[in-house]
Formats: sequence, structure tokens, C-alpha cells
Amino acid sequence: MSSADIDLVQYFIVNDELRMSPGKIAAQVAHAATTMTLHILLNSKQEHALFQDWLQSGQKKIVLKGSEQQLHQLTENGFLSIRDAGHTEVPSGSLTVVVLPPMAKNDARKFTSELQLL
Repeated sequence: MSSADIDLVQYFIVNDELRMSPGKIAAQVAHAATTMTLHILLNSKQEHALFQDWLQSGQKKIVLKGSEQQLHQLTENGFLSIRDAGHTEVPSGSLTVVVLPPMAKNDARKFTSELQLL
């Protein structure tokens, strides 16, 4: 089975404990999307083919919410995180979003099964 036959999804997990406004969440998720794209393009040559397949399949994204502890667990698994600069709603250094690279939805379940849609 090729990656074209797999349901590819990128997940964003928002820190629900920070109670960010919708606009703040949108900005933090945008930071995460940009950071992940740059990471793949600049550092992860082995992920390029999967990334291309994900781009061509509609770039499916799902935004979930989690506790600060759940986000920390995801970062311990090696996923990229976004920390806020502290200019507006949340203190500097706050963990706002963790982003998973585009991956098979079935593979992501082990990381996302206990999380809820935002």
C-alpha cells in the first residue's frame, strides 16, 4: 500500500488550560503549521515523499485540545511544540500547541486517542 492509499492527517493539539481566545489559537496553530513545514523541508529528507502525498491529498488537519500534561507527554515523544512570546494573552514561555507531522491517521491514534476535538 502506498502513502497515497493512506488517510494522511496532521494534528495540532492546543493547550486547553490556557483558555486562549479563538484568534490567539488560530495564530498559535499557524505558527505550528509553519514551524512543522520548515522542519520537514529543511531537516527531514526522509519525510519529503509523505509530505508531498499529504499536500496532494488535501492537507487534512485536525485540531484537538489537551491538558498541559498531555502536551508535555507529546513533546517527550519528540513532537514539535510552540511556546508563546508573551506579548498578549499568555505568559512568556507558555506551551500553547504541539504539532504532529503529517502521518497515517491509524499511526497517530496512539498519540491522539485520549484527546478531544477543540
